[in-house]
Amino acid sequence: MAYVVKSWQASPQPNERGEYVKISGRQEGVISWLLSYVGIDPTVHMTVTAENFHLEARTFWGYSKRTVPIAKISEVCHGFMRPWLTPFIFWLIGGFCFFGAFGAIVDENGGMLPALGMLFLACVLFGSGYLIYFLRRHLIVEVVGAGGNLRPLHVAFQPSFIEGKAIDADAAEVVGRIIQALVDKKSEEIGQVIRALRRMS
Repeated sequence: MAYVVKSWQASPQPNERGEYVKISGRQEGVISWLLSYVGIDPTVHMTVTAENFHLEARTFWGYSKRTVPIAKISEVCHGFMRPWLTPFIFWLIGGFCFFGAFGAIVDENGGMLPALGMLFLACVLFGSGYLIYFLRRHLIVEVVGAGGNLRPLHVAFQPSFIEGKAIDADAAEVVGRIIQALVDKKSEEIGQVIRALRRMS
């Protein structure tokens, strides 16, 4: 499930709370948007500090929070995914309507009015499929803990047109690079400590 972005912060410089990345999302839909004003909507919060990766989820039935230390992250995955099944179905049905319009014109019992109606429906379906494909992109972020003992933390966000929060490929790249940079920095710090201990022994 992809969450609709409510707030988005991703910067190489941390905020006053030491957070490099802080993204909040809610479930999609108008009902969830209305419930967000009451404060009872299901939400997810992803926070990244210099020490930890936090993923917090709230639902109508409870609350959960998972934390992975930055030093324990072995893999960072990020990217974009576009939906394909729903647009494909829209385009397929639109194609049937488009060719059905020509059948209505050729049919002796048909007429221009049904043909125009089917052409209009085909245009609506083609346009809807196009909008879904290009506007409903999902930002995916996943971290994998070291040793493979931890289940990967995976979350997907999508733009919000109601709140006016847009995300693009550059935003996804920034989030991934920040997390990877923190992991590399922590690994280097641990390596320096290990080398110092070896020199002392």
